Amino acid sequence: MNRDNTFGKKLQQIRKSKGLTQEKLAELAGVHEKHISKLELGTYKPSFDTLNKIVKALGLNIDDVGFNLENVSANDNPFYIKSMQILNAANEQELEFYYNLLKTARKGMDILKD
Repeated sequence: MNRDNTFGKKLQQIRKSKGLTQEKLAELAGVHEKHISKLELGTYKPSFDTLNKIVKALGLNIDDVGFNLENVSANDNPFYIKSMQILNAANEQELEFYYNLLKTARKGMDILKD
């Protein structure tokens, strides 16, 4: 379980304030209901794709759901962290551009490791 579960607690608070069940939010975001439960409990952090879906389903941004990049473990994937920063800072068109740029860069980094 995540020691600092700010994201999960905030997600639950926002979901409830909007009158949504975990099942309904999962349906709106296109993820499994148990996934929402595990995120709210802090069992694990969302992937880039899942976070983006949840934020869009709620009509919010990352700051609104309490996703704090400062508390991300140093062991977390730097690609994931940078993606979260871009998601937080960009509009949808910029997000798509940067995300594709990061995917290309990551492929290049993987090739260099071989």
